[in-house]
Amino acid sequence: MEASERVAGRDGVVAGILRWASDRKGELMALVDFLGATLVGLFRLLGDRRPEGRAAFARAFERYGLDSLPVVGLIAFTGGVVLTHLGLKELGKVGVEGVAPRLVGIVLREISPLIVGVALAGRVASSVAAEAAVGRGAAAPRILALLLVGPLLVAYASAFALAGSGAYAVLSLERPTGLHLAEVWSGFNMRNAVASLVKGAGFGFVVGLAGAWHGLRAGGTLDVGARVRAAVVSAVIGVGVTEVLVIFVFKWIRS
Repeated sequence: MEASERVAGRDGVVAGILRWASDRKGELMALVDFLGATLVGLFRLLGDRRPEGRAAFARAFERYGLDSLPVVGLIAFTGGVVLTHLGLKELGKVGVEGVAPRLVGIVLREISPLIVGVALAGRVASSVAAEAAVGRGAAAPRILALLLVGPLLVAYASAFALAGSGAYAVLSLERPTGLHLAEVWSGFNMRNAVASLVKGAGFGFVVGLAGAWHGLRAGGTLDVGARVRAAVVSAVIGVGVTEVLVIFVFKWIRS
C-alpha cells in the first residue's frame, strides 16, 4: 500500500511539472530563443572590431564593475571584521581559538562570492532591466561585461575581507597580525579559489540574463517598475542556484 502511494505521489509530481510546462510553453520557448540569441550575440561580440561595440562593452564594464567597488569593498571589509571577531570570541569560549583564523579564512572564501552575487543581483540586475526596457543598447555587451566583472569582484571582495580580518587583529591587539593573516590565508587553496572565480562568472552571467530578459519583456513605461523588481528576484534566485551547482560540480570533480 505504501509503495503504491509513493508511486502515485511521484506520478502526481511529474504530471504537475508537465502541466506547468505545458501552460507556459510559449514563455519557455521565448526564453530558449532569448538564450540562443544571447549566446550568438556574445560570440559575435568577441570578434567585433568596431569601435561602437568596444565602447558599449567598456561603458557596461565601468557601470557594473568600477561603480560596484565601494559597495562590495565595504561589505567585504565589514564581513572580515565581524567574522574574525565572532570566530575568535566564540571558539575561544571552548578553548579552540587556535583554529579560529583558519576557520575564518574558510568562511570568508565562501562568503566573498556571495557578497558579490547579492550586490550584483540587487544593484546591477535592476539597472540592466531598466536599460533594456527603454531600449538602451543590446544585451550582449552587458552580459559579457558581467562575465568578466564577476570574477574580478570576487577577488576584490576576498582581498577586502582579508584586510578586514587583519584590521581586527591590529586593533584588538590579541594576535600578531602577520601570524593571524597567514593562518587565515591557510583556509584558502587553489581549488577553492578557482571555484570562487567560477561562481563570480556564473553570478555575473545569470544577473545579466535576468536583467535583460525581464527588461526586454516590459510592456511599456508603466510596466518597467514591475519588470525591474522581477529581474532582481530572478537574479537572486539565479545566484542561489548557481552557488549550489558550482559546489556540486566541484565536489564531483574532486571525487
